[in-house]
Amino acid sequence: MITITTNDVAGILPRTLTDDETTRMGNLIERAVELIDMEFGRRGRDLEAEIAAKPWLATAVKQAVLVMVSKAVLIGEDIGRASVSSTTGPQSDSISYSQGIGIQWGGVGIDDEILALLGLLAGGMPMGRGGQVIPFGQRRRDHHHGAEFAEGRWSR
Repeated sequence: MITITTNDVAGILPRTLTDDETTRMGNLIERAVELIDMEFGRRGRDLEAEIAAKPWLATAVKQAVLVMVSKAVLIGEDIGRASVSSTTGPQSDSISYSQGIGIQWGGVGIDDEILALLGLLAGGMPMGRGGQVIPFGQRRRDHHHGAEFAEGRWSR
């Protein structure tokens, strides 16, 4: 398994971490590597074998872990927070969170940017040969022949 230490990550962060944050960061690094390994496994791929075959992947995994852990350590529970307002007068506080982002509430998580960095993000188009897609509500037939198209020519 790839080895990433707290020193690998802490040396790149913009501030010195407290002892509690350093301990937490060690646990988050382990979790981040486990999640990356899980994502490879879900796709029927072996992370270790691919690192051996593709040297660039080790750097990509380290960068992915750095991003995942630094978000959790530096931003922490504030991840996804869009705005905060406070009024001192008869006290009023308000916090709003952005929608559409994966909020891990202080833990590590994998988003599409990390998957793309690791080469795991698939394109939006199917790779199979399923034939022409006819949108709902349309009847359209071109010059296709075969059992499934034996009913005749459809037009809109």
